Amino acid sequence: MLALLLVVFLTTGCARTVTSYVTYGDEMVVDVTLRGNIDPNTNRYFLVLARTPAYRVPLPPPDNIDFEMIEPGTTPRNGLPADYYSNFYASWEGYCIVDPGGYFLVDGPFVLGAPVTREVIAGLGAVTTQLKFNFELSRAFGAAIPDTVYFDLVTVPWPDDVARLPADHLAATDAYISKIAGSTITVVDDPNPALNAALDITRCTVTIQ
Repeated sequence: MLALLLVVFLTTGCARTVTSYVTYGDEMVVDVTLRGNIDPNTNRYFLVLARTPAYRVPLPPPDNIDFEMIEPGTTPRNGLPADYYSNFYASWEGYCIVDPGGYFLVDGPFVLGAPVTREVIAGLGAVTTQLKFNFELSRAFGAAIPDTVYFDLVTVPWPDDVARLPADHLAATDAYISKIAGSTITVVDDPNPALNAALDITRCTVTIQ
């Protein structure tokens, strides 16, 4: 019996199948550098999230002088609310905004007349040239996180009495990232000395954990 077992072992051998597993992350870590210190009292900072590259945000002048960069549900000084939803908000999956109260996440979908709810994700912390925050992708996208997350960062001066047109955004075409854990992308934006330094984006690094 021992000999038989030995023969069977020798003839059958020991085959191994190596299976590769891919780990997907649910946390997006964002690190933005501006040319000057952040100033949420007089400006706002948006990170817009989307499932497809076809999403749109209002661009800075001279490419856009008609649409403000404001939150869904806000009454614009320029244009009609319906136009903001059809041109922009309908293509967003969610967004983060930085204001004097801290860092907030708002998930979509965004429909005209429907309320939006902010979720606090961090306090402001020390005032530096960087915006740093992280959040769970599932809070913006739900359970069906897309394989690729598209994003844009937009800075906006925030006056009380005039239209709030965007000042800067990520003009690069590679502002997207895989949901695979460990993925990272750095988007470099050329400085613009004509802008207020608190609105001038120089770098945005996004990592998935």
